[in-house]
Amino acid sequence: MAQKPFPQIKKKNRGKFTKWVKKNMKGKSTCDAASDIVAADDNAYSTEVREMANYANNFGCKNKK
Repeated sequence: MAQKPFPQIKKKNRGKFTKWVKKNMKGKSTCDAASDIVAADDNAYSTEVREMANYANNFGCKNKK
């Protein structure tokens, strides 16, 4: 079974979610915001924000504890 390549963030999109969190969810860390967005209703946030939060939650926030 061939392994899929690790999903990389395009250079133009790096830091985009962190910037969004700082602007829209003041006082929250990026990982806390990602968890809240993923747990929220589907209509609470745009699809783009939900995808960024899901990526951050799955790959960026798992090792922090």
